[in-house]
Amino acid sequence: MEKRAFLAIALSLLVLVLYQEWISRQYGTTPPPPQQVEKPEAGKTQTAESVSPSSPSAAAEIKPVQTPAGQPAKDIRIETDNYVAVLTSRGARLKSFKFKHYRASGDPKSPPFEMIPTVPGVPYPLGVKWNNATSVDDSAIVYSVETEDLKLSGDTRGTLIFQGTAQDGATITKKLTFSGGRYPIDLQVSARGADGSALALALMLTAPSNHQNPNPDAPFEGLIAVVDDKIKRETVSDELKQGKEFTGDLSWAGLGYTYFFLALLPDNGSGYKLTLQESGPALILTVAESSGKSETSGRYTLFAGPKELSVLEAVGKGMERAIDFGYFGFISIPFLYILHFFHRFTGSYGIDIILLTVVLKLLTAPLTHKSYVSMKQMQKLQPQMEKLKEKYKDDREKLNKEIMELYRRNGVNPLGGCLPMVVQFPVFIGLYNALYIPIELRHASFLWIQDLSRPDWESLPFTLAGWHLGVPVLTILMGASMFLQQWMTPTAGDPNQRKLMLMMPLIFTFMFVTFPAGLTIYWLVNNVLSIAQQYWINRRVK
Repeated sequence: MEKRAFLAIALSLLVLVLYQEWISRQYGTTPPPPQQVEKPEAGKTQTAESVSPSSPSAAAEIKPVQTPAGQPAKDIRIETDNYVAVLTSRGARLKSFKFKHYRASGDPKSPPFEMIPTVPGVPYPLGVKWNNATSVDDSAIVYSVETEDLKLSGDTRGTLIFQGTAQDGATITKKLTFSGGRYPIDLQVSARGADGSALALALMLTAPSNHQNPNPDAPFEGLIAVVDDKIKRETVSDELKQGKEFTGDLSWAGLGYTYFFLALLPDNGSGYKLTLQESGPALILTVAESSGKSETSGRYTLFAGPKELSVLEAVGKGMERAIDFGYFGFISIPFLYILHFFHRFTGSYGIDIILLTVVLKLLTAPLTHKSYVSMKQMQKLQPQMEKLKEKYKDDREKLNKEIMELYRRNGVNPLGGCLPMVVQFPVFIGLYNALYIPIELRHASFLWIQDLSRPDWESLPFTLAGWHLGVPVLTILMGASMFLQQWMTPTAGDPNQRKLMLMMPLIFTFMFVTFPAGLTIYWLVNNVLSIAQQYWINRRVK
């Protein structure tokens, strides 16, 4: 029995350490003020549209199509309930996209999170290529568009239509329709050759490729796509310098962070080709149409928003799969729904985690009770086991048979004490992902904790000899509660086994220093409830 218990503990610790190491390897200019425009009646659309010649500009990373001289590029500002976006008429591309409800860091005074940072050598997203061209795009074309800014709210919708002419005579049109209360943007892109024939297009999404120093507030993940109903994930690596391709039925594809996502969803994703390539400081995702264009070809939904479960589900096409819950997603997602339910009443995710812990403890209480009673009974059998060990010290096989017979006569399951650990392990991993991956807990505060998705020591920082440290109050309390729980738990075995069990709180304390504060709250509250349950059992079972 002692060897089995020791082996179970060692394997559980090993799996936890390996999982944490895997997690750590996976993860680690102000726009001009808006000009007010008259708000239309509900259901009507604001439109800025005109057609005029395009003009040349400096070349970008990819060789552009040169256009005749003309008007300079202009910026257009779109403000909705959720974000402030800026598009430039040079290439008709997104120049900035800032969220109103999400900060760049945990500092309450930090600016809004910028989805499209300006990085030298990294072209802005929404560029296009046509006719399978590999060396030209529209980065130098200055598109024609009315310069009125848009300010939208609620169900109000506004449309911008960009139109430009390339040197080869091709006319390119980009039409974007924004909604005041929603993140998705309707996007239509088309191109006509000089002879009026339709041209197959490829759209580009971009992001900086250098993420050697990851931002803990928004770790970059890379490509996330669903092709042929299979999820594809590609991080930045040396292989991308040669490029990587995916072909098939495309549901959606984009470049994502742990908490945010920029993606394209074609209305008809049949026969698309994705290409992901690192080009200098830029990571470029190209979404290319098939040569045989359909009626819905060129129609997309552009999503730039948070990876919030309810927001992604509302977009459709299985967008919620962009959140990487891992193999225990079937546990993480229900936990997240429960947190959402509690949050409607409490408004505090810290309290929600405590309530979730109580619910889980109530559900596992019968199993835990049976385990504690089993360990208590085994403790009573300890004197008889010692006699058997002395009697059959030279016959190991006979000793094992006699011990198992002793268990059978007294109705004791020797593995009963290990069941809570086996059950709690997938719950622990599922809850880890439910508290670390979703955006809901990002920058969520509780008591003195500023961010429940980050380790608790970061909320009480100090500097010592140039080192940025902090006081892990929650982690220390968790370790102390775990020590008390282990001390109260009955053990059957030699003193060395009990010493080993009392070492576990120290090991877990060091592990939890890097875990999200929300998970530490769960473990602390769970320990306190377990101590209360153990105290009650110890008083009833003599």
